[in-house]
Amino acid sequence: MQRYLKLIVPAMLALATVACVSQTERDKLNTLYRKSQEQIVDLQAQLDEKDAQLAVLRDSANVEATLFQQLEDAQTDNARLASALAAMEARLREAAGITILPGELDTALHDLAAANPQLMSYDSKLGMVKFSSDLTFRLGSTSINSAAAAGLNKLATILSSSAARSYEVRIVGHTDNVPIKRVRAQHPTNWHLSVHRAIAVKDVLKNAGITPPRIGVAGYGEFRPVVPNGPKGAQANRRVEIYLVPMPTDLSAAQSAAASADATPEPPEALK
Repeated sequence: MQRYLKLIVPAMLALATVACVSQTERDKLNTLYRKSQEQIVDLQAQLDEKDAQLAVLRDSANVEATLFQQLEDAQTDNARLASALAAMEARLREAAGITILPGELDTALHDLAAANPQLMSYDSKLGMVKFSSDLTFRLGSTSINSAAAAGLNKLATILSSSAARSYEVRIVGHTDNVPIKRVRAQHPTNWHLSVHRAIAVKDVLKNAGITPPRIGVAGYGEFRPVVPNGPKGAQANRRVEIYLVPMPTDLSAAQSAAASADATPEPPEALK
């Protein structure tokens, strides 16, 4: 639990200072955090107490029938409290914008980014792969170059794995603040360009086998910079971010049903 809190506290502080939300929303988030933290402390104390009871019962040399029942009750309470603690930690991670991917998936994304350090990077806390627009697209264009296309196809292979199928793929485009001039007919504003680039990345992932219901696209133009823009903008702000987000339960079930239906073989012609 302390490990999660070490991740959550700085994330909450960053969210309060950076995210473009109202003061009321910040206050609500801070209140949620305080209440959740208090509940986690209480749950942890109860778990510690139950663990102590279990240790005493297990070490008893002459366990009678009543003690067996107490042992079973303590084990049941322990499982219930552990489940409540896990749910509370999940709520805090969600409120703080923290995503923890399965180990296999996290390792695969880390290794992919490490093998392509100039093209992409990976943030395990956010479950996000970031592509540099300067190395993905030509200036003012949505045409993806061959190196970036190869990287996206490798990413699609990971996103098609069993470890990743329960996650949505949210593609978000960003630009710097330098106004578009030469290609305004295709992209009237930087906002248009950011969305169009996200769509271009979507097309590559879709063609590589990622099913459309799993994919979402968005664009923020120049309005969410990660570094200050200079007279010529900033390379770091020209980027496409791909987030893995847990898929809603109902949609995930529908996806599984559809996949099972697609996998059902057609009956022989003679039996139709």
